[in-house]
This record gives sequence, structure tokens and C-alpha cells, in this order.
Amino acid sequence: MKKFLSALIILMIFTTTCAAAEKNPVRIARLPIIFKSSVPDVETCAELEMKIARAVHIPMNKTLQVADYLSPEKSAQALNDIWQKMRAENKKARLSDAMRPLAENLDADIIVCPVLLTYSQHVSNFSGFGETYLHSSARAELIVYDRRTDNLIDKKVSRMYHDVLSTTGTADYLAKICFDKIIDDSKLRQLIMSIK
Repeated sequence: MKKFLSALIILMIFTTTCAAAEKNPVRIARLPIIFKSSVPDVETCAELEMKIARAVHIPMNKTLQVADYLSPEKSAQALNDIWQKMRAENKKARLSDAMRPLAENLDADIIVCPVLLTYSQHVSNFSGFGETYLHSSARAELIVYDRRTDNLIDKKVSRMYHDVLSTTGTADYLAKICFDKIIDDSKLRQLIMSIK
């Protein structure tokens, strides 16, 4: 009985591995965050990058091999080249317009392009009130292009805080909220989890 079960388990693993190997994996290009304003501190940048990395993570992908992740650095360089040409030809071009040519250039099935549009914070003291006020804002954009269905999603979210100094009003806190929101609004996790 043990030999039969062992043989059955090996057969199942072999069948799963062969089936996964026969399919072409989905090619995913996750670009590094593009900063359009001031750059946050290293820790905040790492946390924001981690949020995007987790959103495009496929559990057990090394075993199932359903996705092939392209190099973020090479993807960013390809986007930079395409974007410079587009902006030279049309000053009104938007970053989302570059996603289709980028997908073609990289032969990518899914492009994930996070952008931090605004990131600012300053503190002011009102001597008459004896209070310290925090003025901060963050604005983020997430562009997701699925070449398989020619579906382009471009979501933007912004948050502002103008009140008494608080840790929940800092620009880094607001940026993290913005990234959580654009990931949810774009349904990025659902898109990645639907890959079979």
C-alpha cells in the first residue's frame, strides 16, 4: 500500500510539473517606483516597493512556474527610452501612453508601473496658540497594463493632512495609505492571482 501511495504521489507531482512546464509563463514587468517629486527616506521607499512586490507575488511560483518576472532595472531603462521618444514627439503624452509600446518592447504580458506623484511635508508653529502644525500631502498613481486583454488601468489617489502634529499625518504615512488604495482600486492582486 505504501508503494502504491508513493507512486501515486510521484505521478501527481510529475503531472503537475509537466503541465506547468508546457504552458508559457506570463511575463510580468514590475517597474521600480517613479518619483515625480521629492523622494522619501530610504525606509519609506523600501516599504512602498515592498507593497508593490507583495501585490504581484504569486505563491509557489518557483514550483508552479506560472509567471516569469522581468528585471525591474531593464524594464525601467526600456520605459525611459520609450518615454523620452514619446515626449520629444508629443509634450502632452501621458505615462500611461507608454505602457503598450513598453509591453511590446519587453514582450511582457503584464506591466505594473507605480508612480509617487507628490510627496511633501512641512511643520509650522503658531506662536499665539502654542501648537505645532503639520502640513503634508502624498499622491500616487498605479498604471497596470494587461497585454493579453489590451486592458489599461490607471488609478490615482491623493491624501492631505493639515492639523496638529501627528504620526498619522506624516507624508510617509499618507504615501503608504495611497499605495494601499491604488493597489486595491486597480485590482492588481486579483489580476495576478487569476494567472493560471
